[in-house]
Amino acid sequence: MKAMVLREYDRPLVYEDVPEPSPKRNEIVVKVHACGMCFTDVKIQTGQLSGFITLPHIPGHEIAGTVVEAGEDVKGVKVGDRGICHFLLGCRNCDLCRRGSENLCLGLSRIGFEHPGGYAEYVAMPEYSFCPFEGEETSFEKMAILPDAVATPYHALNRLAALKPGETVLVVGVGGLGIHAVQIAALMGATVLAADLKKDALETAKAYGADHLVDAGSGDPLGAVRSFTGGTGVDVVLEGVGKASTMAWTLPSLKKGGRLIVMGYDPVNPVPVNLMNIHNNEWSIQGAKVSSKQELVEVVRLVEKKKIRPVVSVRFGLKDANDALNGVRSQKVMGRTVLVMDR
Repeated sequence: MKAMVLREYDRPLVYEDVPEPSPKRNEIVVKVHACGMCFTDVKIQTGQLSGFITLPHIPGHEIAGTVVEAGEDVKGVKVGDRGICHFLLGCRNCDLCRRGSENLCLGLSRIGFEHPGGYAEYVAMPEYSFCPFEGEETSFEKMAILPDAVATPYHALNRLAALKPGETVLVVGVGGLGIHAVQIAALMGATVLAADLKKDALETAKAYGADHLVDAGSGDPLGAVRSFTGGTGVDVVLEGVGKASTMAWTLPSLKKGGRLIVMGYDPVNPVPVNLMNIHNNEWSIQGAKVSSKQELVEVVRLVEKKKIRPVVSVRFGLKDANDALNGVRSQKVMGRTVLVMDR
């Protein structure tokens, strides 16, 4: 089969023939129709996550496709089923897995990180990882981005922030995750503030349900947030950038007792925080690491019911994955970039 293979860090991926996967007893093989891209893939390519990756490596963790082969112990999935991949592989037996936090499994590994991913014509995965979806008219390219771009903000707002109707949310960074966070927060009945440096990103956020727009490059974004909230601040900040330059004003955007949920991160440059301010305001800071499978299933249902609209902005063929990654690296793309295998 053809795949895009990372052979050297900070070098282009190589389009080449690799062995087609065969399923183990509890595994399936999926023909990949579409695979989403996010900035994590850039971090993988550039070696920023080399502690998790063994070269040569096939990236890609947002996968949608059709089952073409099943191992002998597979019972609940059949050849021809259409679905997406919950790419986090937990043990399902440690205390974290048992209480529904399989995304934090003590022995966690991931498709597209420790295991070959979806920048390929076929990928193998455990039966448990497969999440079917309904409707022949459903787009593989839009469903592909659900496991990360949609499920991560859903997990962050629904489970971690426990967002309530009538609360205020500041979504920082209207990219692949942020544009879906805006929709989810609005769906949950919150007042949504969206912040970004780019004017077109802010207009996109408005089109998808943001109530107020914050120009992060205006010189005083914190003042804008306080103006929108009558000086009190927001209940929840969903931080999708994760840099010192944004945290300097997003954390103080919280009202007393507010919650900051971190989706974006910089693996090279750590972010300092003022512990006295956290102490005095009883601010909570929590990370958001993708989602459980159950949460992904819930996201699939919401998309099927058209409650959430997956935003795919750019499409490339498999062999053009390097051009696609360069576009993601530029951070000029609104929504998600997706590799479509039949292009």
